Amino acid sequence: MVALPANADVAGQFELLADIFELESVDGFRVLAYRRAATRIRETGTSIARLALDGKAKELQGIGKTIEEKIVQIVEDGEVHALTKHKQLVPPEVVQFMRLPGLGPKTARRIWHELDVTTLEGLREAAESERLRTLSGLGAKTEENVLRALAEREEEGPARALLGVALPAVLAAGEELRAHPAAVKVSEAGSVRRRRETVRDVDIIATARDPDALIAYFTELPWVVEVVAKGGTKATVVSGHGLRFDLRVVPPECYGNLLQHFTGSKEHNLAMREEAQRRGLSISEYGVLVTETGETVTHEGEQALYEFLGYELIPPELRENAGELEAARAGSLPKLVELRHLKGDLHAHTTWSADGHSTLEEMAVAAIARGYEYLAVTDHSHYLRDGRMEAQDAEIDALNRRLAPFRLLKGVEVNIRADASLDVADEVLAQRDWVVASIHAAFQRSPTERVCAAMENPHVDCIGHLTARKIGRRPGAAIEPGQVIETAAATRTALEINSQPDRLDMPDPLARAAGEAGVFVPVASDAHRTAALDYVGLGIGQARRAWLTKKHVLNTRSWAQIEKMLR
Repeated sequence: MVALPANADVAGQFELLADIFELESVDGFRVLAYRRAATRIRETGTSIARLALDGKAKELQGIGKTIEEKIVQIVEDGEVHALTKHKQLVPPEVVQFMRLPGLGPKTARRIWHELDVTTLEGLREAAESERLRTLSGLGAKTEENVLRALAEREEEGPARALLGVALPAVLAAGEELRAHPAAVKVSEAGSVRRRRETVRDVDIIATARDPDALIAYFTELPWVVEVVAKGGTKATVVSGHGLRFDLRVVPPECYGNLLQHFTGSKEHNLAMREEAQRRGLSISEYGVLVTETGETVTHEGEQALYEFLGYELIPPELRENAGELEAARAGSLPKLVELRHLKGDLHAHTTWSADGHSTLEEMAVAAIARGYEYLAVTDHSHYLRDGRMEAQDAEIDALNRRLAPFRLLKGVEVNIRADASLDVADEVLAQRDWVVASIHAAFQRSPTERVCAAMENPHVDCIGHLTARKIGRRPGAAIEPGQVIETAAATRTALEINSQPDRLDMPDPLARAAGEAGVFVPVASDAHRTAALDYVGLGIGQARRAWLTKKHVLNTRSWAQIEKMLR
């Protein structure tokens, strides 16, 4: 039987086709449809190829009959037919230009046609020889950004999966393993347990009454598309997402030791080992050797291990050797924020935005089901012109009367233009409950100055996705953290952690600095459909990595409390 393509490979073809169509200035609707399909395919746990062959892929949101037919083309012929055709018209590396800062499809096309540059190496030479600045609109800053981004590409390691793809997959796998009668303890480990924004492989640690039975069950789960290795205590499989899962079934007496070993970062574990050695102890994944007596002490749980070594239990998200060992030794670790602390969401979209998929009422009902007291409706400002904002307000008023005490907040997401102005008049912003200002274009054009100017506006409550990065596709803007955080603190402007899987923006080092400076940090979903409200779980993971407590996270408060704080 021919192996079916992984979901990530299928999604990659649709993303490449969208990129090429953008370069060719093809109908924007088709570009958007392919990008939405790629996102849905990456998020799907089962094999999208199998679903398409069975005629069931089109039942997924964002996957219509035409997309399903193209997936079948990939299965049968290896590639979408349209991609095969259009790839011949565009040099392959020109597509990569679009993934560099400041080079959108129009600029990439101009570099290709006007400078006859068709490779990344050619682009580097054009930047180094100052040829890019010969094109109108490009300058020395563009060349500097291109050279920096090309250097960063060379330093990148193997491809990593988004946390938003890996985390749901590993949590589901853990539930399936716990349901087996042989399982005793099961936990995710590795970078996914530390909630890093991207992960390479997925680690699961377990104990079992019958290890062979649990491993056999694991390798035969329906989402497994390849069994890479299978032994008495370990198995490695690949999922439809293209994720590599490593399951280790360990003796119960050293479960805590192995779980800690496979969760902590290399730097965290090394620092802990070095400190232990100074105290006459030697740490391995199987136990702690007391050098003086020759005794190896094992631990069934992580808390017992950390306490034996003289530490508080360190939350997985903090195990990065960023001061957590010293704090744990002193008993001064923060009590980190938890998902259950959120009382509302301060960034969400509806069908009033062209890119929204759920109505106001659907979003409100979903927010109520999550236990929220409020939801800020922050549709994009350019979709709310010509009386549409007033019409949306009327619908919000009607829903609030019906759904009280739950409240939909009349918000808006405004664009910070390249000249640092906002695309909505101050008198309009003054009437909104909650205003999010975000950079959506010209990302490398004075981003720090533009963000700070927006925060100086008394009607702006929050900066959305501060660096505007798209993980794996677009690097963040060159924000000057100190200046931005200082301005945010002075103007009492919030800086959000945007929980979209490909954003997770602010990155956790920035969020930690913001929290330490007393800046308000909402954890927001930026949901464009009801299911995406769940993304806040990813954002909370980043908040915890940033050492943020309930006090730091703005939307752990009621709306009345937030209004009072902002005033």
